[in-house]
Amino acid sequence: MGNKNSPYGTLFLIPTSLDQDAGQEFLIHEQKRQLAHLSHFIVENEKPARKMLKKLGLEKSLQELILFPNTQKTDQLAIKAMLAPIFNGESMGLLSDSGTPCIADPGNKIVAYAHLHHICIKPLVGPSSIILSLMSSGFNGQNFRFIGYLPKDKTERNERLVSMQKAIRNTKETQIFIETPYRNNDLLADLVKTLESDIMLSLSIDLTTPSEQIISQSIDAWRKRVLPDINKKLCIFLLN
Repeated sequence: MGNKNSPYGTLFLIPTSLDQDAGQEFLIHEQKRQLAHLSHFIVENEKPARKMLKKLGLEKSLQELILFPNTQKTDQLAIKAMLAPIFNGESMGLLSDSGTPCIADPGNKIVAYAHLHHICIKPLVGPSSIILSLMSSGFNGQNFRFIGYLPKDKTERNERLVSMQKAIRNTKETQIFIETPYRNNDLLADLVKTLESDIMLSLSIDLTTPSEQIISQSIDAWRKRVLPDINKKLCIFLLN
């Protein structure tokens, strides 16, 4: 967490709405109060970040805010430079394009660097698509693994699926993963074709949006239905 008596500022980890077009509040009043004075933010992409920051009711206008883009390629020198305000005693915010920062996004590198330099970390409560999908799947929430992306290569992907099925058989471990949205339909078709019939597959589609859909059933049941069109939709895949 860092030393609260440090002369450095605090790094706030700010959750954002899963639905970027949503008008509803996604932070409680006390959290927004803590963030009101911030003017420096580390973000994934500036456009969605400004859209979310507009909803925080910050003391400064959007035009006055300073945003530092962060990607998987951001190196240690760049991280040191973007954290300069914190080293000067000014607090900063870290947010991803949607949901909880540092979970399936590059923000963890920023937090790791902050810990090394004894910067206070303040995580705020907000939506996580991964946790919401696990909650709503009916699958094992005591023993689960987030895998990220499956291999693109068909052979490697099938090998991974065999390994995942083995883990499910042996430990009942829930397997959670994602795909690039424009490849969602291909992945779904591949899962239904490849997995064993009694394996359970859950899809959490466009969580917290008006088009939200959550479907949990066996592969056998998936094979008997028309597959939903999840092309270019935000989707979390779970197996159990």
